[in-house]
Amino acid sequence: MAEVPVAAGVSPSAPPVPRAGDEILMAFAGPARQRRVTVLFRLLLAIPQVIVLYALSIAAEVVAIAGWFAALFTGRLPAMLAGFLTDWLRWSARVVSYLALLTDRYPPFELADADYPVRVSVAPGQLNRLTVLFRIILAFPVAVLVAVLAYGSAVIGFVAWLIVLITGTMPVPLYQAIAAVTRYGIRYYGYFFLLSGAYPGGLFGDPADTDVALTAGPLAVAAGAEPGSPGYAPQEEAAAADWTPAYGQPDAGRPPAEPSADGPAPAGPLVGGPLGDGSPADAQLGPGQPGSGEAPLPAGWPAGPQAWRLVLSSAAKRLVALFVAVGVVVVVAYAVIIGIAASNSSANVNRAAAINSISAAHGTLLGQLSGLSQQISACQNQSPQAAALTCVTKLDKQAAGDLGTFANAVKSTPVPSSASTAAAQLTVAADQLQAAFQQLGTATSVAQYEQIDSSTVAPNVTRFNDAYARLGRALNAS
Repeated sequence: MAEVPVAAGVSPSAPPVPRAGDEILMAFAGPARQRRVTVLFRLLLAIPQVIVLYALSIAAEVVAIAGWFAALFTGRLPAMLAGFLTDWLRWSARVVSYLALLTDRYPPFELADADYPVRVSVAPGQLNRLTVLFRIILAFPVAVLVAVLAYGSAVIGFVAWLIVLITGTMPVPLYQAIAAVTRYGIRYYGYFFLLSGAYPGGLFGDPADTDVALTAGPLAVAAGAEPGSPGYAPQEEAAAADWTPAYGQPDAGRPPAEPSADGPAPAGPLVGGPLGDGSPADAQLGPGQPGSGEAPLPAGWPAGPQAWRLVLSSAAKRLVALFVAVGVVVVVAYAVIIGIAASNSSANVNRAAAINSISAAHGTLLGQLSGLSQQISACQNQSPQAAALTCVTKLDKQAAGDLGTFANAVKSTPVPSSASTAAAQLTVAADQLQAAFQQLGTATSVAQYEQIDSSTVAPNVTRFNDAYARLGRALNAS
């Protein structure tokens, strides 16, 4: 596909990465020596980068929303929006790679492409409007996998940190696996933000070709390939093609150099990033320079399309699978913990609600019985004795009704399973005390009243109070 120009004002100096589609490409320089002190304090050192990237991510989300509407109607991202999102994606890749210990070189504070051990090539093109419309739904499965990989990376990343901290370098298979996981995440965000119409893939690396040999690092380099300009094809290939540069690629809007009579012009290494002219004033701190723990980048890195391939060894593929497996375990464990916490939280809420509800019902009952006790005292002062008995038994029937209301309140209150037995016992005790007061209300003589009160009511009152106290202990212990 033809690649689109970079945003205005960006004019790097070499042809773009030859490509057949708009899949997002990444090139990794390979494992190198790292300073243990920067490895030890890597998280602290990355804080300024993370803060800036967080602010850029907010802006990128706003830009992506505007780009979604534009792409939905025009079938492609506007150049200005695509340029900013590409810059954000490139910055994200550098920060993630630095945190993942893929390089010891501190990421530059710039949106433009730079001479860095991790490079990103983006070529936004024509988009299918239907896939743009349903992009969130289409990206959801990949988002789930990226989340699983993130959990796996948190666990395995700690192990990698220990290895690099002790040995000063990362084993090649582990480097390849982390590079593959990083690239997959970058491809996901590029797809989600409409920088590519290619569905994210390549988690287990690119297929190995017979003419591609695996280097000491994770890059697949074609046998006999000559180095060209960093990240791009040799000048001969670029001059033969009708090209326009991809976002972040050198020579935006500039035609390829005409070969001289003596042959194609040599491509020198990129020293100062895409805006540099190769002069010492443009030089940036890089591998092999003072303050860096890495060896110098190869001249003209990355050279040719093979440098943008990521072919994993068998050990690296097993490590990628381990990332997924560990991520799944962490997600399941996290879900179990959340479930247990939610269950405990729900139980605590139910327990507190049960205590409040039953305590309120009990308080209401005590208030009602206290009022009836005062009325019974007033009834006892009446004469003749038959009138006093009629007044008292009427109040006892009212007390029975109050006890029935309390029993129904206990029955309707959800309680934790550990307190269900005590709640049932209180309900039975309340029902029995209600029946005792109803029997007391049927007394026709003072002697019968006193006999029912002593033999039936008093024991049931004791059982009721004991059951209420037992339920309180059960609720407080649950």
